[in-house]
Amino acid sequence: MLTRLVVASLGVVLAACGGQSGASTPTPTATPYVATESGFSAVFPATPAKQTQKVNQPGINADLTLYTATTNDEQVIVGYEPLPLAPQRSEIQSRLDAGIAGSASNTNGTVLSKGNTTFLGQPAEDAVLQAQGAVVHERIVFFGSKLYIFEGITRTTDAKHPAYDTLLATFKTL
Repeated sequence: MLTRLVVASLGVVLAACGGQSGASTPTPTATPYVATESGFSAVFPATPAKQTQKVNQPGINADLTLYTATTNDEQVIVGYEPLPLAPQRSEIQSRLDAGIAGSASNTNGTVLSKGNTTFLGQPAEDAVLQAQGAVVHERIVFFGSKLYIFEGITRTTDAKHPAYDTLLATFKTL
């Protein structure tokens, strides 16, 4: 159930902007994982499994790359999508809102909270979603024509999410 949530989330954001992942065996390390081809580095709780898949939606033929790491208590995911064009500044907020709403809709979930933030100098949106059997902490951000979605997935609303917090705190674009 957990890995299916990001695919639904990313598919909606891609549609607003005009996909399943594998799990990995925990091998904790403080060394950042470098994803040169996706333009980022970040500390994951384990070496992430990488999966690239084609996303074909009306008007969109894109490659979606997911980086997924799983521990006993949490799953963290970075989704990366190169876009043909950067969204116009006037479009960014509506696309962020559409992504969060679509994530909830596609997982038959509920938005428990959401709010705007700034992430590495870019407008971003955070949300907490509840779907059957999972709580998703999600952040969506555009860096020019690059879309990133971060997810920390746990089983309950009161669960801690240290791997997600670490992922966000150590994420850097290349």
